[in-house]
Amino acid sequence: MTPNNPQTNPNLNEIITQLSHGENLTNLQTQSVAQTLFTQLTQSKHPTDILPLMVAFFGGLTIKKPTVDELSGMVKAMDATRTSTFQFNTDKPLVTAGGTGGDTFPTINITTPALIIAAAAGAYAIKSGSKSFSSKTGCIDLAQNLGINVYTTPQIVEQCIHTIQTSVWASAGIYPWMKPLIDLTADKATHTVMPMLYAMRLMIAAGLNPFGLKRQVRGVSQPYTETIASVLSKNGYERTLVVLGYGADETIRIDEFSNLGRNIISEVKPNGSIDTYSFYPEDIGLKRGNPKEIAYPGSPELNTQTILKILLGKDQSTRQDLILLNAASILYIAESASDLKDGYELAKQALDAGLAIEKLNQLVTLSGGNTKHFQSILKQNQDNTILAEV
Repeated sequence: MTPNNPQTNPNLNEIITQLSHGENLTNLQTQSVAQTLFTQLTQSKHPTDILPLMVAFFGGLTIKKPTVDELSGMVKAMDATRTSTFQFNTDKPLVTAGGTGGDTFPTINITTPALIIAAAAGAYAIKSGSKSFSSKTGCIDLAQNLGINVYTTPQIVEQCIHTIQTSVWASAGIYPWMKPLIDLTADKATHTVMPMLYAMRLMIAAGLNPFGLKRQVRGVSQPYTETIASVLSKNGYERTLVVLGYGADETIRIDEFSNLGRNIISEVKPNGSIDTYSFYPEDIGLKRGNPKEIAYPGSPELNTQTILKILLGKDQSTRQDLILLNAASILYIAESASDLKDGYELAKQALDAGLAIEKLNQLVTLSGGNTKHFQSILKQNQDNTILAEV
């Protein structure tokens, strides 16, 4: 399949032919194709018409495995489409976190509650996200179910960071092509080819940075930790953790820190060097998690209830350990913790003290969210839980 679109990119056919031969592309070539895709996604009335180009380009990259230079070119194209800039004048490092998706094992939402707990424990932490891309419930789906206003203005996002040290925001508000892409991935035809488009996930993992930050925790669901870390280092990141989490064996892979088994971590150090190593839950005194406990519970409503119970400190299962471990990684990159063990202990203390649910209450309120809905779902999970107004 060789899309023909010379008007938007006269070198497109040549580039796709190179990919079909398994040849690497230059930074400028991938930047050019990505620009073409973003423009077509934004302007097209029928995004499914773009699917052949996506399959040819991202499919070709996926088959041959994308290089650091190829991904860096796409990151430049992504960054050029940002429609807003942010000013965060914080006295501590601000960290963002997220993953590629594509897990082989569907789990509860992990990063969003981890972010809230990390902020409650002292970190400055922010997350962008989208509605469900391929998982059962996306970050934005969960945040809205909790009452957070994820479509607030950039100015309110800045205010949330300055006031309560955290925010969750929809990345579609800054990348015009994001919503059309999400709509496209919801199409049945796209579901069939999604396994061929992992290079697209890697592009987004490396390039998604609506807040212009230089610190992040980024998860991948295939063994590309060093590749993504190299792209982030090349693009000026100060400190990052790129992690791939496994289960008891490598058939289970999640784009988060896992308490089920081994984690492969590629850490970008302040001097730009990359250290890749393994981490196990036992390294900080945790027992292995139970896959049944961290599995997606079957519906967005049950997922929301599960996360609320964790944030309320009512869930003492290995679900709690999983969330706290991921909060620890954020605290570490934020320099609020000396290592993952220290971060875990700080996160646990904040959770036990009731600071996590209070932080969520503050975020719902300051973002202009649905406070009545938040109080309602709290009542369903814990009688007489009424939090003070911010």
